[in-house]
Amino acid sequence: MLFIVQPLVGHGQPVQTLTIVEYRSHMSPDQPTMRGMARFADIVNRDSHGRLVVSVSADTVPGSPGEQIKTLQAGGPGAPDLMLLVTPALRHLESEFEIMDLPFVVRGERQAHALLDGPFGRALLSRLDGHGLTGLAWWENGFRQITTSGQPFRHALDLANRPVRVIPEPAFVETFKVLGADVVGLPYSELYGALKSGRIVAEDNFYSQILAGHLYDVQSAVSVTNHSYSAIAVVANSAVWRKLTVQDRNVLQHAALEAGRFERDLIREQVKTNRAELERHGMTVYTFTTGELAKLVSLTESVRQQFFLNYDPTIVDIYRREIAKR
Repeated sequence: MLFIVQPLVGHGQPVQTLTIVEYRSHMSPDQPTMRGMARFADIVNRDSHGRLVVSVSADTVPGSPGEQIKTLQAGGPGAPDLMLLVTPALRHLESEFEIMDLPFVVRGERQAHALLDGPFGRALLSRLDGHGLTGLAWWENGFRQITTSGQPFRHALDLANRPVRVIPEPAFVETFKVLGADVVGLPYSELYGALKSGRIVAEDNFYSQILAGHLYDVQSAVSVTNHSYSAIAVVANSAVWRKLTVQDRNVLQHAALEAGRFERDLIREQVKTNRAELERHGMTVYTFTTGELAKLVSLTESVRQQFFLNYDPTIVDIYRREIAKR
């Protein structure tokens, strides 16, 4: 499905069409990222005076995250000009993107936004330059929570010896290993079936994906842990980017930032409504006590320390300086 924002005026100038897609397929138009991309298209249209037209697709690039990135890098027929990509995918290009996926590296939305919109986020995006990609701005999915069937997750070690699905990426695997879980790495497409069959009994996700995947049918509780923050980068094909005028690049950059603020606001609003909707579907929502949350932070400290050793010290130093300000 393709949504095209028509230009306001052409002024007799050639109109250039750019395409943007999400990393997930078949997203409904009311999802925050889809609404964010529509807002991006509107702003580009407005600020370029119709010189640039952005088409927004509800479908995505087929294949694994790695294959999606290769398609964006290669460009050409059928490839998007811009794409929303999450950090677990981008860490295959530069490992430092993984930092935002580590447990408890940020403690709230304000801190996450300050990190990504400041020197740390800019340093990460700049590392795409050597990969045929250009990073424009940071959007988000929000914080991840943990859902369960059977015994709820209310204490730091309640997942011990239980089969838990995680994104098959090192940061997620190691996080749940230190919590004692029997870790099962599965793509999202296989998640519902694995939960329904009882192969796994728990998983972590942000609220919108719990709802989108109808996980409330096969999970009875959600525990609010905010243990990992899901950041999304707006990324352009560098060859396409370089062909644009400086004026048009500025239009796209500004639009990505402005639409990102809009998208984040939608995510914050959605968190409240999604929690209520999950409860209406029969899920019990548990909030961790301060003491049990502190235990989770302590248990996962070894993961943060282990992974920080693998990253460019310059990036880690920027992260630590920025965190110290908050």
